[in-house]
Amino acid sequence: MSPVSEAGLTCLREMRRNLRSAKGIVMGLLFLLGGAAASLIYAAVSELTNPNRQGHDVPEEAFRDLRQKVWAEVWNADIGGYLADSPSIFVALFKGSLWFIPFMTLMIGFEQVCGDLQHRTIRYTAIRARRESIVAGKFLAIWGVVAVLLFALHAFVWFVTLIRADASFSQVLVWGPRMWGLSAIYTAAYAGLTILVSSLTRRPVISLFLGLIFFSLFWVLDLAADVARMAESERFSWLQYVGYAIPDYYEAWLVTPKAPQMLGAMAILLAYGVGATAFAGWVIHRRDI
Repeated sequence: MSPVSEAGLTCLREMRRNLRSAKGIVMGLLFLLGGAAASLIYAAVSELTNPNRQGHDVPEEAFRDLRQKVWAEVWNADIGGYLADSPSIFVALFKGSLWFIPFMTLMIGFEQVCGDLQHRTIRYTAIRARRESIVAGKFLAIWGVVAVLLFALHAFVWFVTLIRADASFSQVLVWGPRMWGLSAIYTAAYAGLTILVSSLTRRPVISLFLGLIFFSLFWVLDLAADVARMAESERFSWLQYVGYAIPDYYEAWLVTPKAPQMLGAMAILLAYGVGATAFAGWVIHRRDI
């Protein structure tokens, strides 16, 4: 059997196992509750701040200008102008999901490899498939499970947006899948990092602990790079370049109207996930199982 077939079969098996498990069901419910909470907050804010509902006739162009200013403050003027045509809830959901994707991915996949190492079940699967293919399949499974849960979250918000008539069907069709797809691409980097962390130890608890430290350190370094960039201090200018090694740095690139930069961000995040998985496969290949 080819390595691709082995990885594919491992992926399907692990996806079924994760989605049918108690953990997968709980995660699915949490994602749906998150979508419901986001929709309720958005509806409440819209009711309080929409002048049209208070008897004032405000043109759509005024709302577009407001969205442009908000997203320009979050990212930059070019991105603000680009995202001004998207329903606000879709962009807010994309931005918010980037905060919890790393830790949700870790919670779903921290025991994918180390669990098999701890109970030595990998001995039996390694007879039928290459170790590297098993690791690659588990990476694809984590990525697939999180992508499915993200789709359920986004689809819930799309449905609520259509029911409330806050956006046209064409807007939902254009911007909804786009924001979900960008979130899924972002997930690939952390799925690979989760597999790498899980391959470094035999104990799931230690794997979870290492992952929390690792991902929190990423967040701190990204914050330090942003502060150094805004401060424009020569003493800490080197911190600006640290951001290139962190997946979070490419968030703005994903939503830029510049196609080469957007495609570059996608390629880098995918390469990040594949590279981390390849290193995890090398670790498992050399490990005594």
